[in-house]
Amino acid sequence: MLAVCVTTASFAQNPKIGKEIKATKDYTAGKAILDAQFANLTDEDKGKAYDELYKLAKEKADPTIALITTGKTEGVDYKTLLAALETAYNCEKYASKDAKKNVEEISPYRTALINAANIADNDADKLAYSLCYVNTAKDGDAYVKLANFFASYALYQQKDYTKAAKFAKAALGDEKVNDMAEQVYRGSMEQTMKTREDSLNYVKDLKAMNIDKYFVQICNIYQELGQENEVNTLVEEALAKNPNNKIAYFTRASINNAKKQYDAATVDFKKAVEIDPSFIQAWFNLGVCASQKGFDLNEKYTDKTGRMPNDKAAEVTAVLKEAITYYEKVRELDPNHEQISNWPMQLRMLYNAIGEKAKADEISKMLGDI
Repeated sequence: MLAVCVTTASFAQNPKIGKEIKATKDYTAGKAILDAQFANLTDEDKGKAYDELYKLAKEKADPTIALITTGKTEGVDYKTLLAALETAYNCEKYASKDAKKNVEEISPYRTALINAANIADNDADKLAYSLCYVNTAKDGDAYVKLANFFASYALYQQKDYTKAAKFAKAALGDEKVNDMAEQVYRGSMEQTMKTREDSLNYVKDLKAMNIDKYFVQICNIYQELGQENEVNTLVEEALAKNPNNKIAYFTRASINNAKKQYDAATVDFKKAVEIDPSFIQAWFNLGVCASQKGFDLNEKYTDKTGRMPNDKAAEVTAVLKEAITYYEKVRELDPNHEQISNWPMQLRMLYNAIGEKAKADEISKMLGDI
């Protein structure tokens, strides 16, 4: 009969580690000892080690705590406070003998981490301060959303967009940072969306945040997903709520223009500029819509020899002249083409198309082309 040898794993436990850490009389040296042996320690020994390490961390943080208590900021070393807080909460994690006392002693200074995260000049520190605050927050914490925002910002800067979106979403609702949190959340989601489900979940969140504010973005996503019915429903709901919603008219017009339904698009673009005569993008798109219609008609009416009946030529010219009136309105609103850079090229093209070379040359001179 063969004897079966069973080997059991054993840990190189060190019940004296607490004394070793205490003997260093230095937080950094004590932490190095704990880190080196951590994987092989029992939870009980980890608790003992953290109790001793906390004493060293607290001693090192005391000068900073004194400054914070008196409201001073010069000379504050937030990293020592961070170390003391993290060590105290590790005492709590491993149920050390002094855990409750340690946490109660250091936690009143925890809010200083918010200021530390705010003023940190590098993303790694900003993330460390804010994560410590978030991870030790209790229900009803007044500043946890703020800390979540700082974490999201740091993660976004580090291009960790998945985590950035998570923390930014958790920051929503804080009046101090809500708008910035929305920006980080949107930027992160747009970097990470891969599936149709991702896009629909993003739309759901945009609606929850502010459907009016993100109306255009929501419609664009639906349009990209081919969900035109959802776009039309949103437009109808928006107009039912506010008949003077220029963005709703503009959105529906843009969709119809993309489908070459030029007449329907023109009606809605005109409604948008009727509501807001300074709506330059709508004026420009009226020009785009009319010029596309004119060039489509030109292609439709031109025969194989390159000729076109006079009545059809007149129809095409009339449509292109209509486009010119819209672009001239853009010119009036944006004479230095600072808002819409390419209106001069569009207008010059149309003047050349209807044979008004002098006006086309005038625009070329304006652009410095001749």
